[in-house]
Order: sequence, then C-alpha cells, then structure tokens
Amino acid sequence: MKLRTVALYAGIIAATLVAGEIGARVYDWTPSRDANAGDGLGQWRYYHSSTGYGDLVPNQDGHWVIWFHRPYHVQTNSVGLRNTEEPSNDAFRILAVGDSLTFGPYVANEDAWPAWAESYLRQYYQRNSRVQVFNAGIAGYTIADELAYLKEKGVAFLPRLVVLAVCENDVDDLRKEHNGVVQRPVGNALSNLERTIKAITRSSALGNLAVELKTQINFSSLGIDTRRGESNALPPSEISSDYDKLSRRYGELFRETVTLLKSQQIKLAVIFIPSSSAVDGSQASQIEPLIKTLTTETDTPYLDLTSIMKREPDPSARLYLLQYDVTTGQMAGNGHLSREGGAAVGHAVADWLIGANLIPKVRSELQSTNRAR
Repeated sequence: MKLRTVALYAGIIAATLVAGEIGARVYDWTPSRDANAGDGLGQWRYYHSSTGYGDLVPNQDGHWVIWFHRPYHVQTNSVGLRNTEEPSNDAFRILAVGDSLTFGPYVANEDAWPAWAESYLRQYYQRNSRVQVFNAGIAGYTIADELAYLKEKGVAFLPRLVVLAVCENDVDDLRKEHNGVVQRPVGNALSNLERTIKAITRSSALGNLAVELKTQINFSSLGIDTRRGESNALPPSEISSDYDKLSRRYGELFRETVTLLKSQQIKLAVIFIPSSSAVDGSQASQIEPLIKTLTTETDTPYLDLTSIMKREPDPSARLYLLQYDVTTGQMAGNGHLSREGGAAVGHAVADWLIGANLIPKVRSELQSTNRAR
C-alpha cells in the first residue's frame, strides 16, 4: 500500500513537471526578445563560465538584450573572451581587464575600446597577427573580482601586458564586497553534480524560464528599465562617509594586483576612463586622484583619458550613449561608451602604449619579442 502511494505521488509529480515543461515550451515558442538571439543560450549568456581564460560563456554568437532599443551583437571565442579571434602563440598578447566600460555594452565586439586599440595597433605594425588585444571586461566587476579573475585565469593566459581600466564608480562598488555580495563566483571549479544540474536546467524550458524571471528580478532591483533604458544617475556630488574606508580597501587590492603581476613578470598598465560628468566639467572625479597616487607609489604606467576625451567635439553626446533632454536641460540616456567613445579610448590607448614603450615600437622588435616568448 505504501509503495503504491509513493508511486502515485511520484506519477503526479512527474506528470506535473511534464505538463509544466510543455507549457513553458509553448510559451517560449512565441517570438520573444531571446528568440532572435541566434545563439540558443537565452538568459544563460550572462552566466559565469568556470572554464577557459575568460569569464563569459564561450562560443557565443548572438544578440544580447538588456535595453530593448539597444540590442547588440556579442561573440566570444573558445576560451570565453569577448573576441572573435582565437589566441595565437605568435602574437604579443594584451589582456584588457575592467568592468562594463571595458566589456562594452550596447555596442558590437569591434566597437568596444579593446578592439579599437587592437585595430589601431595593427595599423601601426601593418600586420594582422602580431598583436592581439583580448577583452576580459565583465559588467559589474570590482577590483576584487578583477584580482580574483587574474589569479584564477588571467595569469594562466600568459599575457605580455595587462591593461587595467578604472572608472568613476570603482571605489563605491566595493560596498558590494563589504556587504557580502559576490559578483564573480568564488572558485573556478564546479562539481560533476553541479555541472549535470546546470546542463539539465539549461536544456529545460522550465529552467530557462526560471532563469529569465530571476534575471528580470535582478534588473528591477538594480533600477534597470529594459523598455526605457538604464537610468543615468550621476555619482553623488559629496563624498560618502565611508569613502575613505573603501579607498583604503581599494588600495590594498590594487597593490595586491601589482604584486601578483610582477611575480609573474607580466607588465601592468592602468587607464582611467572618466564619466561624462567629468568630461563636461559638471563634476570633478573622486577616484582619479587616488588612482594617480597608487600608480605613482607602485611605479605603474598610468594614462588619465579625461583631457584627451575633453578635446573631442561635443564629447558627452558623441562619446557616451547620451542625448540632450530639453525638458530637464541635462544629458539623458546611458553613461556607457558609444561606438565613437570606444574608438577615442582605443586610439588613445594604442598611441600611449607605443609612446610609453609598453610594447615594441618597431615591427622587427615585435617579431623577435614574440619568438622569445
């Protein structure tokens, strides 16, 4: 009797799951924002990958949609970096590390600043295969996440040079670490059971629906309006009460990053990408003086892009995804870099790397350096 009861309940559960899966597949059959992605990943495209040398899911080729009217094409190579090319052992390998301003949301692969830097460097060397700039940027990463990434994957990738991109919110974002919020999963390995569960869930319409609902909840909690676009809230004009404490923590993590790369004989260069408010002069940067102090202290090459971007015509509207709003008299939209912004940063970085002797100046030197690698 007991066995028959257990079998009955098991049958009911199985039938419910099957009915739910069929219903989810019917629901997902209708055109949706993921139906046109073409990569078959759905919301899984945003997930952390435990394999490869990058933290993105490898071998993607489709459209990402967060903001409905700005879908953008994303491709990742076989090692999970936002590049179409595979790593070459014959190239001078540069690894770009940072958050969303490095990853390049709302623009295609070739319009993020690391790709522009690679394009300009290849023009300089007049070769396609002698230098590669790999985009390891991940939206929402802090310097704590970037250091963890370098320890687990970045160093093993054997770059000749790491370019760390810093932006205005990097110190404030360390509150996530202080509050125990983990952006990058701790550890790089998944158990066989975890891998199996992840694979089953990913192939299930119910699983994908649950992931999509979770993602939408996360977007709502972050204030992301997928229909109207992300808010472009400016950083506070007054320094927060815990900014000094967060700055000290940032300094600790920065110094640890420098020490890690020096121990592996990997060069480090730091660039500062200003916010639109710093470029138009409405607000001075809070973090830039700290970065300048830390790079001077550690003898790290440093490029502040503020003055370079200020020289561009109409920089706030052209270099960022912003438009002038007549009703408010302010720039509105999204503070990430536009295609032109990525080009401006990439061009400036390429020129600086050459001028500061961070990469070989002469094509013959580059070739001999690669052979000795």
